[in-house]
Amino acid sequence: MRKLNLVLALSFLTACGGSDRGTSCGIVALAGATLLLEEFTKAGHTLGTIPEKMPEILPVRMAAGAAQRGLVGRTDTSWIIGVDGPFPEKPVPGFGVLLVDQILGPQGVLLYEGNPIPGAPLLGTVHVGARVIPMIALQTGIAAFQDARCPIFPDSLKR
Repeated sequence: MRKLNLVLALSFLTACGGSDRGTSCGIVALAGATLLLEEFTKAGHTLGTIPEKMPEILPVRMAAGAAQRGLVGRTDTSWIIGVDGPFPEKPVPGFGVLLVDQILGPQGVLLYEGNPIPGAPLLGTVHVGARVIPMIALQTGIAAFQDARCPIFPDSLKR
């Protein structure tokens, strides 16, 4: 029910926003990032093992905020994502969520404030400037959480 109310509110606000794409994209980005965290409550969506294949570069985005390229590395037991550029000082990221699309594979990392989702296995770390934060992961259909005109992870940051 909560998800339905959020989707209805999002639809109403988007419709009222007229042609202001920036406002529309901002609302969709905020709602999508919030709804993605609910995927941790669904069976089979929380990843408990390290994906075998990862691209060399993944976009890293503060939930509903700035985005940068992330350089991907691996240790024997985990993945390391190093952000290749500065982020604003606020909000301060507390954990990262690697988003793995069920069809397309790893798509990027969303950074959130606060502590990681309780019980979600730690699969690696994200290095944001001098900060090293834990990374957990979800496997889900990302298209359901974004507007195609405003992708969570722009293609320009995947190269």
